[in-house]
Amino acid sequence: MRRDEAVDRKGRLVVLCVVFTLASAGATYAYLSLKAAHNVERAREKLGQTSPTRPDAASLPLEGLKAGAEQVASAARISSSTEIVYRVLYECGHEEVSRTAAPPEMVGLTREELAREVVDWTITEFTPERVVMSQRRAGMSPTCLSNMHIGEKDGWVTVFYGDPEHRCRPKSVTRIRASDLPPNERADLKAGIRVSSEEELLRILETLASWSDG
Repeated sequence: MRRDEAVDRKGRLVVLCVVFTLASAGATYAYLSLKAAHNVERAREKLGQTSPTRPDAASLPLEGLKAGAEQVASAARISSSTEIVYRVLYECGHEEVSRTAAPPEMVGLTREELAREVVDWTITEFTPERVVMSQRRAGMSPTCLSNMHIGEKDGWVTVFYGDPEHRCRPKSVTRIRASDLPPNERADLKAGIRVSSEEELLRILETLASWSDG
């Protein structure tokens, strides 16, 4: 009987150990599951708090670069090697462009300082290498005033300011009909006949008039 009781007691101890082990494993699993779920929830909350600010954070470098570029542009100064470009648009529609090295009085100026010095000009480009200033003026450009050519307008031989490639306003209209001229003269008239002086102009007009009278 004692032997049987000992075996029975041993069996009960083994069962209790197995039950205790299973219970401990279950408790550990439950604890780990609850902890993992808590960590996931905290991670979600953290992401939810930081995600709205991320676009702003991403935009900060771009805004910083833009501000830096503006500061560099405002800090740029004219040097002795800077090219100064003057662009003048005249009422006749033609533009005169001239280029020169920066004069001594401009060296060292920023864009804002230059704008105060050249109030009649509009600064359209400003870099350490090149500064472009524009201005509008009434009347005809000097190139138009210093050049003239003979062409055709409304069927009549006409004297124009400017050269054939940059025809400007009519200077005078003759009473010579273009249709009365020979084909070669009409072709020359259409392309534009350059003249370098008043004497040459009168001589060519007399020749054209003789063809018309004939």
